[in-house]
Amino acid sequence: MNRKILQKYKDLKYRYKIALLTIAAGILPVIIIVAYMQTGMIRQLKERETDSMDKSVNQAVESIENQVQIYENLIDYLSYSQDLRNVLSQKESRDYETYIRYTDVVDPLLEMPLVYHQEIKGITIYSDNIEVAHGTTLIPMSEIRDQEWYSRLTGRSLLEWFVKRGADREIVAARKFYGNEDISAVLEMRLDYAKVLEPFSNLLKDNTGGLVFDAEGNVVYSSYSMEPDYRPEKAESLEYLRENYVCSEQKMSNTDWTFCIYRPEKIITKSTYLLVMRNIPIIGICIILLAALSYFFSKRLVSCLERLTENMNQVHLGFRKVTVHSDSKDEVGTLIRSFSRMMDELDKLISEVYEAKIELQHTEMRALQAQINPHFLYNSLSIINWKAIEAGEDDISRVTLDLSTYYRTSLNRGETMTTVESEVNNIRAYLRIQLIMHDNSFRVIEDVDEAVFGCEIPKLILQPLVENAIDHGLDPSEKDDRQLWIIVKEEQDMLSFIVRDNGNGMPKDQAEQILGYQSPGYGVHNVYDRIKLLYKEKGSVTIESREGEGTSVEICIPKQIDEPQERSGIETA
Repeated sequence: MNRKILQKYKDLKYRYKIALLTIAAGILPVIIIVAYMQTGMIRQLKERETDSMDKSVNQAVESIENQVQIYENLIDYLSYSQDLRNVLSQKESRDYETYIRYTDVVDPLLEMPLVYHQEIKGITIYSDNIEVAHGTTLIPMSEIRDQEWYSRLTGRSLLEWFVKRGADREIVAARKFYGNEDISAVLEMRLDYAKVLEPFSNLLKDNTGGLVFDAEGNVVYSSYSMEPDYRPEKAESLEYLRENYVCSEQKMSNTDWTFCIYRPEKIITKSTYLLVMRNIPIIGICIILLAALSYFFSKRLVSCLERLTENMNQVHLGFRKVTVHSDSKDEVGTLIRSFSRMMDELDKLISEVYEAKIELQHTEMRALQAQINPHFLYNSLSIINWKAIEAGEDDISRVTLDLSTYYRTSLNRGETMTTVESEVNNIRAYLRIQLIMHDNSFRVIEDVDEAVFGCEIPKLILQPLVENAIDHGLDPSEKDDRQLWIIVKEEQDMLSFIVRDNGNGMPKDQAEQILGYQSPGYGVHNVYDRIKLLYKEKGSVTIESREGEGTSVEICIPKQIDEPQERSGIETA
């Protein structure tokens, strides 16, 4: 997958690569800045929220402490009241006198705080000296064991705090009275659970929760005001809240209770996400602007490079004219000027090589023709023919006549062009000689359209192909029925000459090499050069071959030749 993506990137145009890299280089700092700002804002918000929660819980706990201090002072006042101690320590007396003392002394002391402090629900004293309960203010000690909190009361004389569990919760402040080192009485103050903790419960709004633990770690208060998605799974586990929420804790010295408020971190960071969401359109506009500018600048930067690439492709197709120019002194400008100079040098070298090759062909043709004296050759062949007839050697006579015909059409009085009829007669004479030389070991099949006999073509374009087919295709073949096809036909104002054999054939790469510059043979490649020289792109030579099946060579040239170059005096071998 990664390789495919990398390959697609490599295949992109250079301008798109520059645009993508520019966009990436621009977006990366934006992402880093946004991430850094987001992290910083979240950290600052958490710190501010934690400070705010700390202040709030401190104020709530301080308010509760002040109120609790009042209750402690009131309990201390009652505990050390001499009038109350006298009543509790008095020995047995008549019931009426006892009732009067309770009514005149104890009731005002224990009921008056309820008038001034509405959160006090009642004050009760349990004592061994009380035989009969006096309302809810004085109760015999034997009945204290029915109270839930009594089992948790320690032997200390300090004020202790408890919470009554159940539907009607109350906060209980209890203190023991000591007389002669034996417990003689216990003072109980019952407080309204909700009113005492009201400063703390008022904080639990807007997705905030709170917990209160006593000195033993028991939960004495738990509440929260949260949406369902933010509610804690373990509301009574302080460790869980510390790990998953932003918490603030405060311990109250009077009661050794620990107050904790907590809020979901998502609520705190929600505002930062909203701020980022509001900035997304601006960031998107910046990215779009960055992409547009990147594309514009990349296009301007690589426009000369693209025109240079297009010009190189045109050169590859054969158009060697330089159409791109640059006066800039950067690397691209230097590259364009170097390409222009290279093409000038290449055109110069091609012209020199082309002219040298043509001159070489002229020289070879003149040398070949200079070595042959046509009149002497024809006279010699004529004498051989008459001698063969006198001796009754008909085969020698036929070979001599075919050889004379072959050289007469080959030399063609120094002309480089001939007719299709003359070329066909020439190749027939050549093949009759080859059949005699090869003892008729192969068969020649002709498919010649005589309607094209009057058309002009370059001379000696079939003989190299036939010679190559015999020497390299049929001679090495071990087939019993070896065949050679000579096909001449007209196809859409084009003349087609095909020489095909059913010999050994050759590999594809070897067939392609025959027409290349590294060709090992001279004859076929010479025909290819002459066709290209005369007819340019209109003429073609193609080779098709399969190993074990044979080879086919086709020459296609225009039927009408409009003043070919060889008519102007250029000769080819």
